[in-house]
Amino acid sequence: MDANLLHYIYQLSYFGVFLWFAVLEQFTPIPEEASLMSLGYISMHTNLSPWLGGIVALAGLISTDNFLFYLSLKGNKLSQRLLHKANSTLQDKIRHYLQLNTTKALFVMALLPKVRFFSPIIAASAGVSWKQYFIVNLAATLLYVTVYMIIGIAFHRQMQSIFKELHLPHHFIFIAFVVILSIVFFLLYRKENKRTA
Repeated sequence: MDANLLHYIYQLSYFGVFLWFAVLEQFTPIPEEASLMSLGYISMHTNLSPWLGGIVALAGLISTDNFLFYLSLKGNKLSQRLLHKANSTLQDKIRHYLQLNTTKALFVMALLPKVRFFSPIIAASAGVSWKQYFIVNLAATLLYVTVYMIIGIAFHRQMQSIFKELHLPHHFIFIAFVVILSIVFFLLYRKENKRTA
């Protein structure tokens, strides 16, 4: 569990959740998946509603996605620099899949770790309409947020039943789980980049 995420949630509540997923999450090496699981887990320890927290996280992610789509649509230099950071072979594959089945490609891109950050930029530069992008991305991101938050909530409930009397150990186990998961996602992402380079 990330100390920054805890700080923002406790200090700013729902606004902190929105701020984390709309802005800060984009600049940290912490995978969104780990942050969403942490939000589900943390919501069980605070007065945050998991449902409202999930909606706010969804709003933050969708806001960023639409902002990046708009920047790319307008040919902004920032979107071009971000696009150059993405693997060119992967971009070509995504553009090809967008031509074959736009809806399916958008949906899958929104679910893949690290690819979802580049999906609005690639989609806009490939000529996908904003309306189609918004509807498909909203549906996929809703599924994405729901699944990872449920994992965090389920992990909390499982640890709570195992360590009924001990509050400290299950927090450490969850922290270790999130750290290991973050490392695995990071290593898989690096491996994929090296393989497609």
